[in-house]
Amino acid sequence: MTSTTPLLDIRDLTVSFKTDDGLVRAVNGVDLQMFPGETLAVVGESGSGKSVSAMAVMGLLPSYTQIEGSVEFEGTDLLKLSTRAMRKLQGNEIAMIFQDPMTALNPVFTVGNQIIEGIRIHHPQISKQAARERTIELLALVGIPEPRQRVDNYPHEFSGGMRQRAMIALAIANEPKLLIADEPTTALDVTIQAQVLEVMRTAQEATGAAMMLITHDLGLVAGVADRVQVMYGGRVFEMSDTDTIFYRSRNPYTRGLMTSVPTAAARTDDRLSPIPGAPPSAINPPRGCVFRPRCQHAEDACYEEPPLLALDATGRHLSRCHFAEELPELGAQDELGRSA
Repeated sequence: MTSTTPLLDIRDLTVSFKTDDGLVRAVNGVDLQMFPGETLAVVGESGSGKSVSAMAVMGLLPSYTQIEGSVEFEGTDLLKLSTRAMRKLQGNEIAMIFQDPMTALNPVFTVGNQIIEGIRIHHPQISKQAARERTIELLALVGIPEPRQRVDNYPHEFSGGMRQRAMIALAIANEPKLLIADEPTTALDVTIQAQVLEVMRTAQEATGAAMMLITHDLGLVAGVADRVQVMYGGRVFEMSDTDTIFYRSRNPYTRGLMTSVPTAAARTDDRLSPIPGAPPSAINPPRGCVFRPRCQHAEDACYEEPPLLALDATGRHLSRCHFAEELPELGAQDELGRSA
């Protein structure tokens, strides 16, 4: 990181939805900072609030959503912007790679036309021919073969991996300062996942953008992220640099995520250690610590008071656990943090 001033500064973000069953609090008091050029991984199970937080940043939540807190981008609170002002930022200063490119891309327009439109909306002074040449360059950058011919293909003519590459090209077309990737490798096989992540790194280097990588898979971010933020039940549960999260985690939930994922280093007779139970209800969360019903370290205090997100002695490692400093040290670790 070359700057101490945050590019994105989220403070006490709360996102709620009214339903017939009650108020769903999908995000509950989240703080997050991102700096120019860095890669932050936001990790957690489905329902942890990862994608909803990103949608709040992008201004893509429905109008009936109740949003509190602040989301400052380069000092401007995005939650206070008008729809017109927000549209000037979407796809230009802040861009998103969506989870499913087949539904994110319009099936009745060619891939090239969709990228050209994205360029010319924000830069109307650019001619259609110049935008087309820029689009061909972008498709080549993300590894689309024969981009001059492929630019006129429709999304259904691309494979899953190629559609995801096209989504990356669309996202970086205007060289955004912040790139949000929401589960960008979902439903792709391991080989294609690695290729897509490499394309994202290349795109990030080409644009100098900061990148928020949203995923449920801690193993995916091991060699990609500078920092990792772990979310559970709409709250931040742990935050630090990647090495600290993987090798010196001080949170039972983070450790549970790591030990529940198979690794190439595991022996054939090794058994996975899944986290028992299910994520908490966003309408009626459990009393005390929301992870308490699934935590093997839970004690009386965990039933009474929700733990605070507290810094350790280094001042760089945040963990939400009453007994963060008392958890046993991690043993020798493989690449996903499981004891070898």
